[in-house]
Amino acid sequence: MKRFKHPFTLVELLCVIIVIALLAAISIKVTQVAYRRADETKTKTVMEIIRVANEQYKAKHGYYYPNGGSSYNEDGDFHSIDLDPDFLGEAYETCRSIAKENGNDDKIRDAWGNAIRYRNPGKFNPGTYDLYSIGRDKGVGDAENSTKKSPGLGDDIANFKNPKAK
Repeated sequence: MKRFKHPFTLVELLCVIIVIALLAAISIKVTQVAYRRADETKTKTVMEIIRVANEQYKAKHGYYYPNGGSSYNEDGDFHSIDLDPDFLGEAYETCRSIAKENGNDDKIRDAWGNAIRYRNPGKFNPGTYDLYSIGRDKGVGDAENSTKKSPGLGDDIANFKNPKAK
């Protein structure tokens, strides 16, 4: 007669399930952080494209890309930048594909689908221009703190340092 081995105990099964759950939770968190960093890098890349295009525009015309032809955002004196092939040059297709990914193809957009904000002359960079993205929280400044609704704070990505930042 064959002897059967004892099956796993309930405690052993629970230990294995707990270890698997912990590994799954850790991997989900790491993946979220990786996606967040990828979106930030994508947005910084778009802003670098705009910076280079703006320097080329200045070299050609003698001044930075004007605010005209762009529309105001809800934060007042900042503008959205139209997808302008004359301004963006070779980077036009890259910016256009990012805008289309987010369901809109008439403005330069960040990785979260928000229009990149622009102001010339800059409020924070008076000699040049201000450029920023409102970030993942889709709010100007620190969206969780109503007293800090100023560009360049919170998760905003900007080419300037806001004096209100600590």
